[in-house]
Amino acid sequence: TLMIDTVQIVILSRDRPVFLKEAINSALLQNKAMVKIKIIVSDNSEKNDVFDLMKECYLKKRVEYVRRSPPVSAKEHFQVVISELNTKYAVLFHDDDILHPDYIKKIIPFLLSDNISAVGCNAFLFNNDVSDSVKEMHKCKVVQRFATEKEFLERYLIGSGGIAPYPGYIYNTKLLKRVSFDLLTGGKHSDVVLLSSLLNHGLILWIPESLMFYRIHNSNDSAIENIANRISLLRYMFSKGVDKASYPVLLYKYVFWLKWMHQQQGLFPINILKWRYRIVAKYIFYKTIKILFSLFFWKAIMRRYGK
Repeated sequence: TLMIDTVQIVILSRDRPVFLKEAINSALLQNKAMVKIKIIVSDNSEKNDVFDLMKECYLKKRVEYVRRSPPVSAKEHFQVVISELNTKYAVLFHDDDILHPDYIKKIIPFLLSDNISAVGCNAFLFNNDVSDSVKEMHKCKVVQRFATEKEFLERYLIGSGGIAPYPGYIYNTKLLKRVSFDLLTGGKHSDVVLLSSLLNHGLILWIPESLMFYRIHNSNDSAIENIANRISLLRYMFSKGVDKASYPVLLYKYVFWLKWMHQQQGLFPINILKWRYRIVAKYIFYKTIKILFSLFFWKAIMRRYGK
């Protein structure tokens, strides 16, 4: 029997009412066992579509609604939501993803030790129809336990076998509140730094079971490459002991420069940024040769796409 009174599921929303409806319904349909669930929608929207949805569909259901007016940045939104948490455990979910019905029931037991700061699950990836989701975000077959920032951050590099999705974490609220947002770096990758910083207060676990569905769509934050943010995250990784000369770091840099090149070709005439284009093209050319002759690269491919 689980000795927990209430778990908060806070769904962070911004102008995606159609996706949000699926996220809320997945929270309402949780198989709770002996756990009470408090569902909160934190609306950080520019428009009123989410407000209209909440008023029309969830006014009489057990869903609380908070409007952030005026809307704030994504980082500030997380910060204010965390400051308002008032239960021992909490989930900070995204409005474009879906919880598995057994999420709370199966993930809570892993948090019951005092030295656990957060637990992440695996997730199925899907585009439009959740019933078509097959591919998973990581390939861990047993529970992964992280005690140091170095070993945790290395999992975010190429060839690691995948990661636990950020929306799928459940947190020890007391330990989460100890993380200083003022010290978070990495821009839009500050979620990785936040999770890494939690290791100063307790272990992080990844469980192999897929307990959520992660939606891939054009408005995913990861769809747009931001080199400054990537470099900031890498610097943080190096400060925590990640080897800057390693092949995983090389592949990580190689991939984000490839994505950047694709964006530049698609969004701007090449001659506007001609010297940058030429430097990056030369980097990619020489690194391609080095990578193709690397055994690590081919092992990473097999790990990524093999059975």
